[in-house]
Amino acid sequence: MPATAEAAIILNDFCYVQGGASKVAIDEAVALRGAGLDVTFLAAVGTPCEALRDAGVGVISLGQPELLQVWRHPGAAFRSAWNSAAFSATRSLLARQDQSRTIVHLHGYTKALSTSPALAAKLAGFATVCTLHDFFAACPNGAFYDYRLEEPCQRRALSTSCVLTNCDKRHPLHKAYRVARGVAQRHYAGFPDSVRDFIALSRRSVALLQPYLAPGSHIFALPNIIDVPRGAPVDVANNRPLLVLGRLDAEKGVMLAAAAAQSAGMPIVFAGDGPLRATMRTTGATVTGWLDGEGVSQALAQARCLVFPSRWYETFGLVVEEAAARGVPAIVSDISAASERVVDGVTGWVFRSGDQESLADCMQVVQSDSIVAAAGAAAYARFWADPPDAEHHAHGLLAIYEAVLARGRAAGNTHGMLAS
Repeated sequence: MPATAEAAIILNDFCYVQGGASKVAIDEAVALRGAGLDVTFLAAVGTPCEALRDAGVGVISLGQPELLQVWRHPGAAFRSAWNSAAFSATRSLLARQDQSRTIVHLHGYTKALSTSPALAAKLAGFATVCTLHDFFAACPNGAFYDYRLEEPCQRRALSTSCVLTNCDKRHPLHKAYRVARGVAQRHYAGFPDSVRDFIALSRRSVALLQPYLAPGSHIFALPNIIDVPRGAPVDVANNRPLLVLGRLDAEKGVMLAAAAAQSAGMPIVFAGDGPLRATMRTTGATVTGWLDGEGVSQALAQARCLVFPSRWYETFGLVVEEAAARGVPAIVSDISAASERVVDGVTGWVFRSGDQESLADCMQVVQSDSIVAAAGAAAYARFWADPPDAEHHAHGLLAIYEAVLARGRAAGNTHGMLAS
């Protein structure tokens, strides 16, 4: 008898769109419900969003404060390391589920939920999958990045060297807290060892995180949902400005992009906000601040090429795919996972991370109308040949669930035969 997923328990810090992980968790919950599964969404923070309610997803919110509210709610610091209420709620929820037909899926957990539900699921004997949205499964600051040196970190996570290095963006005490949380996560909550099946968004994620996962762990590749309507491709050859979408911060490489654009003699627009906003304005670049969905769509419609200059690894590079869906090619740094979203010289260009001359050279290339038009057309064709919309994503996710459940059933049968 084949193992068939009938129910999914989605675990996430928030039950509304607070960031990338929450958006993916909610999109997947809605897609799975649309595919016929009984879906329950367990979150620590917030009021259920409209998308979950409208899709008929059952939502349990613990109504807890998030870590950012620690000064008003000191208990949030302890809960983000070990959330006993989330542990109990997960055990209670799973007591009503069919172990052979139910998958537990962990998404965001560092802001409130913690990894305690994953341990609860393991102790109850339920198959659990975790999507690796970031690097917190290993690295205390979640990025394998030294914010002080402004370069990727090569240290072994939670090694003596790691613990003693002040690499955090904020304050040494913040790093100390994150180390303590990482130790609690690893040795008290038993994570990531409590999970054997993971979804990775890029080969870069796999390479960095696999050494920290338990032997015998399985890693599945599945890109994020990008559910955008198909329209006519942008006429990029008739546009002039380069476009950078996202947070204006040092690790995002925005100063490098501004300097390279000046060197190449190209106008550049930064659609985003952050600590470097005022500095970016002094470079002569256009800075719009954060844009809503319609604003981003308009910015892409006026762009000649997207620039993704990140100086850190990233895990996916969503904006590169969103640009490709509009027929806008991208220039991306070679260190970031976004470089996997581009075929160099065909759908975009890859430059040496942190190298202004290399980036400026790519910008010079896109000044050719024929070259940028060809790259935009290729990016558009590649995206729409197999679009990662909700339906395709749900199909891929269910295939992963089936593989995990089937393996668990096979292991159970083997144990039974050995016992007999």
